[in-house]
Amino acid sequence: MMFYKRLREIDVPEMMASIIHETRGKPWDYYLEMSRQLWDEARHAMMGQVGFVAHGIDWTRIPINFTWSLNLNTQISAIERHAVLFFIEQGLMPRTGKRFEWEVATASGDALAARIQDYDWADEVLHSQIGRRWYVTQMPNLAEALRYGDECWTKIVSHWHRYLAEGKTQHRNWWPELYRAACERWRTEPEAAALAFAETYEAKRADLQELPVSG
Repeated sequence: MMFYKRLREIDVPEMMASIIHETRGKPWDYYLEMSRQLWDEARHAMMGQVGFVAHGIDWTRIPINFTWSLNLNTQISAIERHAVLFFIEQGLMPRTGKRFEWEVATASGDALAARIQDYDWADEVLHSQIGRRWYVTQMPNLAEALRYGDECWTKIVSHWHRYLAEGKTQHRNWWPELYRAACERWRTEPEAAALAFAETYEAKRADLQELPVSG
């Protein structure tokens, strides 16, 4: 699951690139640090690929769509996108965020997974500081910066059913197939509870906040 979460992060540079491109007149350090963060996010996706390859799983068979970045790039402005990015990053810092992911990876006994999450956690700490330098300083204070980011994220409409009809996503449950393949390689029986996982973000944000369902 966490290898997929890393792989799926390719959506972040897809969204960050437009922020950098559309934001003009900033000091050179802004473009340097934001580009560094964009590269980090792309690297996280590659670490997910490496994780799957290390387990002999063909990650190219996993459907990945880019509707999150599509929604942000087409529905809100560059500063609003940066606000959403910062709001998400702050939500990754508490006990249930990156530290928890690292603990799960470590407990799995998979040294590569633990190393990937160690890098991912360290990067997010740096990204939070980049957000404070180049986004929070444009706001009255940190609390307002977070409130605005939450507000901007809530403005996003998923258009999930329309994207499905237009062929932009299949939204099929790929997890059972992937989990069975992994268990076969590990020579272990799939756990019924894990096999039955079928969560969808159709009516929720990624932080599990409820959203209005869009047709």
